[in-house]
Amino acid sequence: MAAALAVVGAACSGGTVEAVQEITTAPPTTAELTTVAPTIAAPTTAAPTTVAPTTTVPTTTTTVPTTPPPRQPVVLGFGGDTSFTNGLEQRDPFGEVIELLSAPDLMVVNLETAVADQGVGRPPVDKRFLFRSPPAALDLLVDAGVDVVALANNHTLDFGVPALEQTLDEIDARALERVGAGLDPAEAYEPLIVNVGEWTVGLVSFSRVPCDWSASGENVRPQVAWACPPFQDLAEAAVQSALDAADVTVVMVHGGEEGVLCPSRFMVDLRRRWAEMGVDAVIDGHPHVLQGVTQFGQTLVAHSLGNFAFPSARGITGNSAIVQLTITEDGTELSVVPVRSNAGVLAVPSEAQRSEILAQMNRVSDGLTIGDDGIVRADDTVVSDCNLGE
Repeated sequence: MAAALAVVGAACSGGTVEAVQEITTAPPTTAELTTVAPTIAAPTTAAPTTVAPTTTVPTTTTTVPTTPPPRQPVVLGFGGDTSFTNGLEQRDPFGEVIELLSAPDLMVVNLETAVADQGVGRPPVDKRFLFRSPPAALDLLVDAGVDVVALANNHTLDFGVPALEQTLDEIDARALERVGAGLDPAEAYEPLIVNVGEWTVGLVSFSRVPCDWSASGENVRPQVAWACPPFQDLAEAAVQSALDAADVTVVMVHGGEEGVLCPSRFMVDLRRRWAEMGVDAVIDGHPHVLQGVTQFGQTLVAHSLGNFAFPSARGITGNSAIVQLTITEDGTELSVVPVRSNAGVLAVPSEAQRSEILAQMNRVSDGLTIGDDGIVRADDTVVSDCNLGE
């Protein structure tokens, strides 16, 4: 606000002029004429006061970047071929292994069957084995701790699209996720991206059998995600999408030769291709026997998980396992939890059965060895009996 400026003016007063009177007295003496000199105050010059300008020194706040705490490890579990045919759902297939199934943070199995009521759909092709499971069987999976079902396999379309539609609806109505099949190729090939603890996990599921029908290059079975040669571009695009979206990517491929402990050459080549793309693990099924493990670069591979809850499992085809991937900031670790499948009813194996299962896998593993504790460790001296010419 500006200060008001006050101007003060001086007033002049006039006096009365009287007549000059004659002086009759004697003139004053010299003493009387003493003149008092006016006192003149010498002007004082005040030294100007200098006010030093106030300088504000800027305060610099240094923010020390904080390192976020490491994410807690999570465990992904994978089980093999599962189907509830021949009344398996009535025989409590998971009752003895619920603790094993519920232990991983995410549990995945290969659901190798249509899930539909009797009379829904019909076989689109002439096949020797047709698998249909009742919808109530899915409740057994949920109650046992299974979180995800992989659907890309050679039995998903056993009763055609109508049965597949019910399969999808029944899964979606429960606390289950699915990957590998859908009503069109976009849905079938879409990766499943899920949050597991502090990690984002990407899952893709493909079938590599049968592929004889695909020689023309026309996809007449678009409801399943195929890894047949004519559709390899679609499969690779799905894998890349998962890699772009997730911290950890796992590819599940259904293929190989049934009843053979050694992996098929074309399946080995396919796994190498996923490894080149940078996936963390490849988990496979279809041979109905438990095969070995290996590693391509940084990619861990389980060649075949064999039968899981599968009615025909017996003898060597009853040797099974839950393969676990432990995800840490330092990398991915692989371990094997042996399981015995007795005509589809799962059980914790005896010590002798456990040793047999691990020995079977070690005989057909390359570059990795499975210890008695089930932990998989690198060992360059390990060469499998399969003579794949690696």
